[in-house]
Amino acid sequence: MPVIPDLPWTARRAFDGPGTVLYTELHLRRLRDVPAFMATSLTILRQVARSPGARAAVLRAQPLARSFATVSWWDDEAAMRTFARTDPHRTAMRRWAPRLSSFGNSAVPSTGTVPTVDAAARARAAAPPA
Repeated sequence: MPVIPDLPWTARRAFDGPGTVLYTELHLRRLRDVPAFMATSLTILRQVARSPGARAAVLRAQPLARSFATVSWWDDEAAMRTFARTDPHRTAMRRWAPRLSSFGNSAVPSTGTVPTVDAAARARAAAPPA
């Protein structure tokens, strides 16, 4: 159960097709990094909202567990990759990588509706190993 409510964003446009959904889990090594990581996460959520091809995103933060999860939904993989390679996301991932105890992301099946963290986590767990 999240300690704080999930922070969602959804584009104000019609979606066409299933799109690409990416589920990411991040765990920080130290509790003292949580406030700065949370601030970075909010900056990146705002970046998603401005990114071409972004349909929706949600951030789940469990600060005391040092655990964060995101789900983002994109028109296609190209839009998602362009976002990932653009600042502030690109710089943030380089900055935070050494401070993470674990990191993982995977594409999960799109249902054509706004994805949730719980649904994406279930889809990831049900997927055969890569």
